[in-house]
Amino acid sequence: MNLQARIAIEALRAGVPNRAAVRQLGTEEGSIEHDFEQALRRAWTDAGRGGAGLGIAGGFGTGKSHLLAYLSEVALGQGFVVSRVVVSKETPLADPARLFQAAMRDAVLPERNDDPMTAALAELRRRPSELAALEAAVSARDSGFPPLFAALLFLLGKPATPADRVRRFEKFFAGARLNQADLRQALKEAGAARRFDLRAVPAAELALQRARFIPLLLRAAGFSGWCLLLDEVELIGRYTPLQRACAYAELARWLGLDPALRLPGLVTVYAITEDFRSAVIDARQDDEKLPERLRLKGRMAQAGQALAGIRHIETALHHLSPPTDADLAACQDKLRGLYTLAHDWPAPPAPPAARTGSATMRQYIKSWITGWDMLRLEGTVARIVVGTQGMNYTESDDMAAAAEPDDER
Repeated sequence: MNLQARIAIEALRAGVPNRAAVRQLGTEEGSIEHDFEQALRRAWTDAGRGGAGLGIAGGFGTGKSHLLAYLSEVALGQGFVVSRVVVSKETPLADPARLFQAAMRDAVLPERNDDPMTAALAELRRRPSELAALEAAVSARDSGFPPLFAALLFLLGKPATPADRVRRFEKFFAGARLNQADLRQALKEAGAARRFDLRAVPAAELALQRARFIPLLLRAAGFSGWCLLLDEVELIGRYTPLQRACAYAELARWLGLDPALRLPGLVTVYAITEDFRSAVIDARQDDEKLPERLRLKGRMAQAGQALAGIRHIETALHHLSPPTDADLAACQDKLRGLYTLAHDWPAPPAPPAARTGSATMRQYIKSWITGWDMLRLEGTVARIVVGTQGMNYTESDDMAAAAEPDDER
């Protein structure tokens, strides 16, 4: 039995493709892959061109998560640090701080199994010229960064900064709070007690600055940039109206749809259900009502961002192609080889897939695996019964985003 093949089969059986399964099956979405690779190449040069983000639409079980996992492998292969985040109650799209923290927790380095922030800062400290250049960039008057970032980089450039303090800096860059007294003591020890204005920064603003800073930090440390993959974005359909408005605005910001708020070095891709526009945006008139709700609260810029996020879902999505007979045959052939390897048992060709208008790739894959299981274990040919599962877009207070964060201390 091949362990990696077995792990891949079990992941596909559960409908949650892992890296082993993704590498084996690949993707037939060549046009989406091409556009994604173009976005990666333009990550640092696309400012002012409408953003470097992509949206992917497909029905339940059509392979959105598989495609995101495949794009993750593509980005890692090009030297990007990749964060894949599933939108949920715990990671609400409407809350930039919590989403950022989740992205940092789930970040993966190319060809390494280290903590991304630990590895990035360690590599940066081995590159004193890049560290100095990054400190100068964030220290510039027009950089938009609070002096806190320059102060931390200044201390990272000091060889005498102890490892436990560096570790606290790593946690801060990844979204944790920072002990201001400890920072002031460190600056005093370094002879820079009065060099930086360390006034408190509101947590909401700090979350936005961290998102701008991370790609710059990663590039200085030798990586190509940062790739953020957002899955199950359709869950914002269950948010209350104001939360949904904020979620649309956050989606626009992460995509870089407003040139003034572009995040150089970041490429964002999101996956959403095919019927989200008709079931949520059109049915609830989100494009008319939600930006106006933000305007009435005085959030004029956020209202424009919310409308931009809505328009992207309406007009700029890449739609997954229904599998052709050739696609199904190729997928089954790859899967049969993987199953044979996983169980050391010669899986026979399965009967031709019964094509229906509603059948999804996930259903085909699970039916093939189940059929081989029954044949291998019981010697019988399985009769597969297929059902459909729709998306629940009912608004729910349980999906509420976090309360307004306090000021960072």
